[in-house]
Amino acid sequence: MNIVKKCYRSALASVLCLSVAFSTPVFATEDPAVESEIRYNMDIQSNSWENWPAGPQVYAEAAIVMEAGTGTILYNKNIDEELYPASITKIMTVLLALENLDMDEEVTFSHNAVFSIDYNSSHIARDEGEILTVEECLYAIMMESANECSNAIAEHVSGSVEAFADLMNQRAAELGCEHTHFVNPHGLPDENHYTCPRDMALILQEAIKHEKFRQISSTPRYTLRATNKKSEELLMNNHHYMINNYKTSRFLDNTVFAGKTGYTTVALNTLITCATRNGMDLIVVTMKTQGSAERGVPVYTDTANLLNYATENFRKVNISENETNFTIGQGELFDTGSSIFDTSTPMIEMDESGYVVLPVNAEFADASPKLTFLDESGPDDSVIATLSYTYADQPIGSTNLLLSESELQEFEFQKTGGEGEEVPPEEPKEPEVNLIKVNLRVVGIAVCGLLLLLAVCLLIRKLAKDFEVELNPVKRWRNWQDQKNAFGSQSRRHYKSRRRHRNKWFK
Repeated sequence: MNIVKKCYRSALASVLCLSVAFSTPVFATEDPAVESEIRYNMDIQSNSWENWPAGPQVYAEAAIVMEAGTGTILYNKNIDEELYPASITKIMTVLLALENLDMDEEVTFSHNAVFSIDYNSSHIARDEGEILTVEECLYAIMMESANECSNAIAEHVSGSVEAFADLMNQRAAELGCEHTHFVNPHGLPDENHYTCPRDMALILQEAIKHEKFRQISSTPRYTLRATNKKSEELLMNNHHYMINNYKTSRFLDNTVFAGKTGYTTVALNTLITCATRNGMDLIVVTMKTQGSAERGVPVYTDTANLLNYATENFRKVNISENETNFTIGQGELFDTGSSIFDTSTPMIEMDESGYVVLPVNAEFADASPKLTFLDESGPDDSVIATLSYTYADQPIGSTNLLLSESELQEFEFQKTGGEGEEVPPEEPKEPEVNLIKVNLRVVGIAVCGLLLLLAVCLLIRKLAKDFEVELNPVKRWRNWQDQKNAFGSQSRRHYKSRRRHRNKWFK
């Protein structure tokens, strides 16, 4: 059976090659099964990375697995291919609502918000003039993929759908998206509305930083209250099969906490998912997947296989616990605080929360570090440099070097009275600001040296005085001159005697 399957796939690949060679469209027959097999056999770029775990084949035309905390790409299949996103577009809509609105703000549905969408598209049947809170709209968007709620949020944030689309594109660029262009907040088909798996992973990476997004996205069911236009409550279901047993419980996964489904006839199935495994938040995006007659296959089986691949082949490694090349320890150059009791601390420290993501068979020493000093201060003034790592030429994580917040150490001494009597310590004084930190050991040695030098000088001066020794060379020379010229000086009499004797011979 496996041999037949391999032969079948080889034949399909041959057909694709021949179609390219003779310019014959391979999708001309529009056979979904053939198209699905061709997508299944497309190259996986990450499988060509040196020493990188080989990833599974998936039926999606493009797919990515990203570790959210570091941005490490674990799996790459056409991740920059521009494709129609369908309703996973709404991740950006919800992100902008969280960034710009309060959850209890009231949103009034306009005529355009309700009636500009296709009646057969996903909605929760809201009426013109109906009022929901922002929070209720976000639940409807994430769970029931309500297009009219997406329009209402867009208008509430920016005044119009068009202005909101501009905001979507601006925010996408800020997040590093390079293959994305949005024209609406819901993802209904438009030839100018496209994105790619890498960009969608970046958008979800930012969204899950909001605790409210995690709460809404992970909710299986939500009851929408009666409104000014509806007298009955509405039970809404999360359509992501890994979060809610909506129509099937086959794919339920308690590690999955966020995700969004999408489908249009041109986009086919799109799915974005985030799960926590081995301490890592793993983002999986699959785009352009042809569904089968069996519910959820292969859309959710692809995602499950990719999550299992990442879980089994990668691990999280703390940087500060393993880095030895950039250790800044006690007694080195950048020490601060009092070391009178050998308790000095470094001025620069490593952020202990930083980590890298490595293949399970790789060692931390296999990663290549790079130290980058920051030229300009950012939001956190304590960060002075970034230590980043690569493996197989792929970024795998980083950590920050921080200025230490060490304070001047204080030591408490007790006064004692008579023998066996202890005087209670004085009341602590309020700490003064702008203290100058000094090393007491160095100061003590310097003071002792100065005292010793002073004692030696005083001793020499005392000895010179006792033995009548003139230490000043200038004074000694002057004293010698005065003594020589003195009237009773032996040297002077000897000098005058020699002069008279010499003059006698030359007369």
